[in-house]
Amino acid sequence: MKRMDWILILAVLVIAGAIYFFYMGGAKAGGEAVITVDGEVYATLPLSEDASLRVETEEGYNIVEIRDGYAMVTEADCRDGICENHRKISKNGENIVCLPHKMVVEITGGENPAADMVVG
Repeated sequence: MKRMDWILILAVLVIAGAIYFFYMGGAKAGGEAVITVDGEVYATLPLSEDASLRVETEEGYNIVEIRDGYAMVTEADCRDGICENHRKISKNGENIVCLPHKMVVEITGGENPAADMVVG
């Protein structure tokens, strides 16, 4: 590769890193995990207390755990298992979705994330 190729690759990496830290660094830790099923609130769990909840739906079940200030889906009987493989969440505005069970785990209660700011 030529010297200019390396400079271009480095510039793209620096810009990508800056964008990542701008969005992820701006989000504040949330206070609670709100679990909804088919648009209705099923439960609200504080992130400050470790807990485990089995969420039963007509389509199946999910097990949502709160541990060390993070929310995660540790078990589900849906066919794709995407919600189980999702990373743990703790910042305001983050969510985990299980489409087959119509379940959403959303972090709320912290300060508004930087991405929701209105710039005039």
